[in-house]
Amino acid sequence: MATVKGTVLAKRNAGQPVEKAHENVAALFNALISKEGFQKRFDELLGARAPQFISSMVTMINDDPYMMEVFRDNPISIIKAGLRAAAYDLPIDPALGQAYIVPFRNKGKMEATFIIGYKGLYQLAVRTGVYKKINVVDVRDGELLSYDRLTEEAEFRWMEDEEERQKMPIAGYCAYFELTNGMRKCIYRTTQQINCHEKKFRKGNYQSKGWRDNWEAMASKTVLRELLGKWGLLSINYQTADPATLKIASDLATGQIDDEQHVIDLQAEPVPDNVDPATGEVKTDKTTQEQQDDAILEASLDM
Repeated sequence: MATVKGTVLAKRNAGQPVEKAHENVAALFNALISKEGFQKRFDELLGARAPQFISSMVTMINDDPYMMEVFRDNPISIIKAGLRAAAYDLPIDPALGQAYIVPFRNKGKMEATFIIGYKGLYQLAVRTGVYKKINVVDVRDGELLSYDRLTEEAEFRWMEDEEERQKMPIAGYCAYFELTNGMRKCIYRTTQQINCHEKKFRKGNYQSKGWRDNWEAMASKTVLRELLGKWGLLSINYQTADPATLKIASDLATGQIDDEQHVIDLQAEPVPDNVDPATGEVKTDKTTQEQQDDAILEASLDM
């Protein structure tokens, strides 16, 4: 039903001034989350900050043509992605780099999914309270002196001249943490290993938008995520930690912090011949009864 409502809204907005169309998005989005019971969940997760967060979701939809397509085709997917960001209490403003709601095309229809950023992953780890230090750095050619695959002990000699260092190609990335109990751990991954990881988990034949637009941030996140999933959160007090912290700890430890591996690139999947590439609508010959049903639905939405 939500998908049909979105399609009706798109038809109604056709030819309207941009300001009016944006007002309709805000009105319908707020009505949808209220009717479907999502508003209560946002309030439970965010409290007094819920209205601001929801407003940021509306702004995100209005600012991105692809998200407008998602809003027409599958608005519930936007809401569910927003709830995941709210559950981790991460802002979805792309400029902050903590969390993203990403549009993608799936079988001719647009959907949205939640993606955590490198900075968001770092924030979640820090919130558990078990990390004294945590960091990820790029390693330039010549800086790695040795790395033991078994013990994962590494030795580096960092270049002191930053200008000269920036001229050298990136050989890999190293992630490191020290827990409050004194335990230390690091892993080093070459750029080749990171590229192999990206190719293994991509969907389709192309890199996702995140990898294309910000490869270094995605590489940092990949190495940090592996470190935390393999060795992290070893001293959290599971008897006294609050439910939100336990959720973060569980997701970090099991590698389920986001749906990155399920994202399909916008251009990776060819649009079927029976789908309008401009609107994403499936072209079908409707019966008279179906046309009448559509007219009744549209009239009910105008009431």
